[in-house]
Amino acid sequence: MKPLIIYVDDEPHNLTVFEAAMPAEWEILTFDSPLIALEKINNLNPWVVLSDQRMPSMNGVSFLEIVKKISPQSVRAIVTGFSEEDLVVESIRKAHIFDYIRKPWDVEDLVHRVNIMVDNYSLERELKEKSSQLLLRNQELEKLNNEILEAKEREVKLRKELEAWAPPFITETFSKGSSLKFPRKADLAVMTYDIIQSSKLHGLEYQNRPIHAHILDGYTQCIIHHGGWRESSSGDSAYAHFGIIKTLEHPANSAFAAATEFRVYLRNLAQNSGINFECGIAIHFAPECVVDIHEIKTQAFGQDIIHKSFQSSSIEIDLVHRMEKIMHELPGSNIAMSRAFVDKLVIQHEGMLELGIFQLKGQIHPIEIIIKPSYFTKEFDINRLRISNGLPEMKISS
Repeated sequence: MKPLIIYVDDEPHNLTVFEAAMPAEWEILTFDSPLIALEKINNLNPWVVLSDQRMPSMNGVSFLEIVKKISPQSVRAIVTGFSEEDLVVESIRKAHIFDYIRKPWDVEDLVHRVNIMVDNYSLERELKEKSSQLLLRNQELEKLNNEILEAKEREVKLRKELEAWAPPFITETFSKGSSLKFPRKADLAVMTYDIIQSSKLHGLEYQNRPIHAHILDGYTQCIIHHGGWRESSSGDSAYAHFGIIKTLEHPANSAFAAATEFRVYLRNLAQNSGINFECGIAIHFAPECVVDIHEIKTQAFGQDIIHKSFQSSSIEIDLVHRMEKIMHELPGSNIAMSRAFVDKLVIQHEGMLELGIFQLKGQIHPIEIIIKPSYFTKEFDINRLRISNGLPEMKISS
């Protein structure tokens, strides 16, 4: 694109001399009237605009001041045959002129000065284009950065949501960049509870929620507080285990602490709600349980769906449920423990009672059960349970 130079002067001779002096590679337009020039400039987008100062219809400073408004990108210069310091100050202040050219001019000096103005315009335009490109790029980067931040925020929310659904040892493993292979075996301290005579609680609520829900909440909280995982639940019972998270140093102690805390929670809940209920609680140490991911692939709603659930299984796990059922024959919330579990306790606790050796349904070998009796369980209740299971009476020291 050729540089467009405009020169305004009321003397035709000056216009002719100026046009002849300029290089052929530039486009030169001259006007003898500033008013006519102003009509054209708005559609011309000139690179450089020069104006004589003393003209009958409008002086050069006033003309260039208007040019600054309608074509602000144009480089402006004032031309005068008079030496006026005040003019220089006024033109700089009002029209923001780039140069002040004296008449009569030296042709080489004139061309040199105009060439500097052309270069200045070209540089300014290049800078503006780059600035515009940079601004656009910055806007694109800002948009991309916002999208990344939103994606990270969604990822954090999704991770928190997944952590609420997935067992802690699963999320901990994946966060460290490793993976788990299933099925696998693990030694677990397993624990369960079941509400005794739960049918009597149906329809009973506390704080606008079923009492069953409060019991399950308390059980889950106690399990989580001590590093366990509640694997499954029904309306009246739930099953949990300790030991899959490797950072849990003594799973049996953690399970016992959770069971003890759960029993305190049950007592407080019964007192606060005014609803009488009790739960059977059982804990067992189950070696080499099979831990697996149960996966179902099917098609529904026109798409392939994969459903996964976390499962631990062992005949030893079934044992803890059999142990818990025995506790239904005793008053209060009693904690039943297998000998295998008690032997794993690092600290032996007071108040434990050897209930006896029982042959439980579905189990090959008999099992010795130790209980942490409730406040309501007396010697009579213990002996009645023993007799009903073919065991002799025993004397319990007070």
